[in-house]
Amino acid sequence: MIAARQNVAMIAGVGVAAAAVALFAAQAAPSVAVASLPAAACGAALLYLVLRGNRAATLLLLFATVFLMQAVFRIRAYDDKDIDFQVIIKMAMWVAVAAVAVVYVRHWAHLLLRPANLPALLFLLWLPLTAMVSPSPNYTLASSFTVVACVLACAFAFARFEASTVFLTILASVTLFCAISIVVYFALPEFGHYVYWLNEERFVSPRLAGIAGSANNMALIASFGLILVAIEARTLHRINPLLLPAAAAICGAALVMTNSRMALVMTGAIVVMMALLNWRRLYLGLFLVSTALLAAVAILPFGQDTLLKAVSRSGTVGEVTSFTGRTEIWYTVLKLAQVQPWMGYGYGSSVFVLPEHTDAIGFSTSHAHNLFLQLLLTTGGVGLLLFLATMLALGIRAVAYRNRIIVVMLAFVVLNGLTESSGFTTLANICTLAFAIAVTYDPQKESR
Repeated sequence: MIAARQNVAMIAGVGVAAAAVALFAAQAAPSVAVASLPAAACGAALLYLVLRGNRAATLLLLFATVFLMQAVFRIRAYDDKDIDFQVIIKMAMWVAVAAVAVVYVRHWAHLLLRPANLPALLFLLWLPLTAMVSPSPNYTLASSFTVVACVLACAFAFARFEASTVFLTILASVTLFCAISIVVYFALPEFGHYVYWLNEERFVSPRLAGIAGSANNMALIASFGLILVAIEARTLHRINPLLLPAAAAICGAALVMTNSRMALVMTGAIVVMMALLNWRRLYLGLFLVSTALLAAVAILPFGQDTLLKAVSRSGTVGEVTSFTGRTEIWYTVLKLAQVQPWMGYGYGSSVFVLPEHTDAIGFSTSHAHNLFLQLLLTTGGVGLLLFLATMLALGIRAVAYRNRIIVVMLAFVVLNGLTESSGFTTLANICTLAFAIAVTYDPQKESR
């Protein structure tokens, strides 16, 4: 009887994934539908093996999910929001992942249904509800679904495998992503370099974008890879002494090539924090932070302009003091949030709302370039308060159990969120994955 129910669930899961692929492909174009059939067949076969409990297939699905999460295979126009094969692949992937997680819900439900996760669950439920006020309800529903699916995928992965196995699989995917991006950078400069528009003129910069679509996205992926290297350093060395330096070199090179100053600083800060947490030298951390603050207070009054010019890409002070033009975005976002303060404009709707205010900002942008302002704009005050409650609850739980993994994941989300929208722009990304890990990781365990 149990086997029969499992077979029905397997067939249903495969059917849902295949139907999703067919639906999105048909909406995109007939040619895309035909081209997607082989991929759909392979995906359905993989999904069937996963639902049968095949260990290798399940890890391969996790590997592919992380790799495709932010992969870009063709250059799209800045204002292009149409469905193409990239969107089809990603949505089908998230449908498949969610289907697998639902089938095995009894195995991982306890990871989510902890009292400390109540704010997180309410936050995840709130995201699709904002579709009621969204200018594009379907877009909001689809985007919020990927965030929920990401959390479910992590819960399933941690229930199915040891944490170290999950982290090593993610690291392998990220490392391959970085390696391919570096190759593309030299082989296809028009695609691998970061491309931006200024005054309707297209520029190709020397910064690495790879297959991530932008230098900032690439920097986050490489940064996450380096953090995973630090988390699993002992395991990598035990498996093969060459794996640790190889993964660190590939992810490190990709991060440096993006020339993303914030990501470099964030990665360094998190790795140092991890070392201090490992050594249980919290007093040393306080001493280093205090020393750095005193040094900044002493130096800045005398060399402020010189220092700011040195860290800016253009060599101007204004680039740094305006956070590369972000202050204009933040001012506009705050004004817009006052119009719809409670529910916002719908999760993911900044891609529709902010381009309409290009004149006020001075340039076109699709998100708030700040995690908290992004949530305020798209999910309203309610969504922002639920998110803050989630971060507070997770932080307290991490400190209570002295769990460095959760602390590191929260730090990754928040530090990136100071100048970017982190994991809550539209579709789930690498920061969403970090958030999902923080929510679903067992605080009583540590990856060794």
